[in-house]
Amino acid sequence: MSRNDLNFEIVQTKVASAPSFKINGITVHSVYDPVSEGRKLAAQIMDRINSEGIPDKIIVFGLGAGYHIEALADLLKKDESKIKIEVVEPSEESFGFIKSNFNVSELPKTVKLTVLDYGCENVYADASAILQKLELDKGNILFCELPSYKKIFPEAYGLAYKLYGINQFFTPSSFKVLVVQPMYGGSSTIGNYLHSALLGLGYDAKILDFSKFYDAYKYMGEFTPNEDHVNSLKQSLFNLMSEALLSSVFNEPPDLVIFMAQSPASERTLLKLKSMGIKTAYWFVEDFRTLTYWNTIAKNVDYFFTIQKDDFFEELKNIGADNYHYLPLACLPDFHKKITEINEEDKIKYGSDVSFAGAGYYNRKNVFAQLIDFKFKIWGSDWYVGLPLSLLIQEDGKRFTEEEAVKIYNYSKININLHSSMWHWDINPNGDFLNPRVYEILACGGFQLVDRRRYLEGVFEDGKDLVVFETVDDLRKKIKYYLANEEERFAIAAHGRETAVKNHTYESRVREMMNIILLSSYEQIKSKLETRKENISGLLKETEGNKELHDLIMQFSDKKSLSIRDMVERIKSGKGRLSKSEAMILMLWAVKSKLVKLEGL
Repeated sequence: MSRNDLNFEIVQTKVASAPSFKINGITVHSVYDPVSEGRKLAAQIMDRINSEGIPDKIIVFGLGAGYHIEALADLLKKDESKIKIEVVEPSEESFGFIKSNFNVSELPKTVKLTVLDYGCENVYADASAILQKLELDKGNILFCELPSYKKIFPEAYGLAYKLYGINQFFTPSSFKVLVVQPMYGGSSTIGNYLHSALLGLGYDAKILDFSKFYDAYKYMGEFTPNEDHVNSLKQSLFNLMSEALLSSVFNEPPDLVIFMAQSPASERTLLKLKSMGIKTAYWFVEDFRTLTYWNTIAKNVDYFFTIQKDDFFEELKNIGADNYHYLPLACLPDFHKKITEINEEDKIKYGSDVSFAGAGYYNRKNVFAQLIDFKFKIWGSDWYVGLPLSLLIQEDGKRFTEEEAVKIYNYSKININLHSSMWHWDINPNGDFLNPRVYEILACGGFQLVDRRRYLEGVFEDGKDLVVFETVDDLRKKIKYYLANEEERFAIAAHGRETAVKNHTYESRVREMMNIILLSSYEQIKSKLETRKENISGLLKETEGNKELHDLIMQFSDKKSLSIRDMVERIKSGKGRLSKSEAMILMLWAVKSKLVKLEGL
């Protein structure tokens, strides 16, 4: 996306050989002496280096005519500095004008030029692109700007500066996240993957698993045949889980609670978390047309993430929600991976010419009944069917584990992925979202035949990453073709795996989610985390007279921040008798926990 609302005008200055120019009526450089102005700006940057420390890289927002960049490069060269300079021009349009009118090609070779193609239609897509291009999350960076560019490109500057700021004050290990699971269902599995990705990225992440309540939930019908009474009992159980959630956060409040679909997120619970200053997110990994409880959730959470957009976004807009974001599903490469050491017993058990792993929805039963002449294995529950389709159901329709799914995807020659529907006879011609199986089969290196979905376009390429079928006849033809063409099948599966692992992991989804949360709540989260930090060097000076406490704090001298919780965890992990200082810290932590609980009542 490029900006098309820029007007340019060359401006002559007092120095004939150094013109300036205007963008949208704002003068970029001094009309008196832009070269001297550039030297002053470069000197100010050097002063910051002297006071703030030597960075790995200096990012300068705004190329302009390059006077300040040349001056900065000269100063660094005189100091024999190895600091890299990266100058950012926020618009391809402005860069085109500059390139045509100024000798920017003569910039020192030590300067890297990055041109952004910034638009304002999707700020979070722009954020991801800027973060990736400038590598703001890598190394120690000093962020500077050509002052005029803050006025000319306020949105792009604000976004780049926030991204820089986030990566200066924010470290995942200092951010506490709680993932709240439902009692049962596919979103519980996705929640486990999300939690694993959070841990992999270094977040202080915990998971609250309500699966142990599922037996009680199923047992409700044993008490009474009255459906209203059963529903009332189930609602009471839901309320109990909500209270259990609140109890768990009172002792150690997280910074963010992520609810998975169908987890206990009552309005009271969400309002209580908000009153505690805890951000809430909900990942609705369901079809919004099938499960409609989203309309009671979306407006009460800070962030509502969905696997559908378009029609769903219109529905959310109609109920007054403005906090929704598209976040598709993904794979977990450490788990969904290609099996390199073949196990012959597993290959015999889980392998087949054709396979399907999933629940027995109405449309799937109708389609698969037309595939019984293939060597076809069907795995999963809810397959209440008669002969001859029942002969294909494995292990009497028992639920398969995620570990077993990986084996099925690996050992099957062709994995069919037919998205579920309770209303279509066979294939939904208007299907949109992609189910978890799309990503998981690919990450396992499995070959996949999938029904056409709107969101496949631009994400996976038909015939290169996977193969799309339109009708049952088309599906049958493609099964026969790819069983007979093994090398082509292998090549597609290999490319699909590469695409999935590169672009569609749960870690990448976490980055995108946190990008949205940190940018939209920048000031709040920054203030919260900064007030939590303590200057360790200052603490060391203050505790010089208390050897026990001083020695304990010294254990954290390599960290940027320190909290009482950090110290408590270190003390609990230690061995031997507690010192007086350690006992005092544990007592303070216990008192703090009690106070938090009292405040929440």
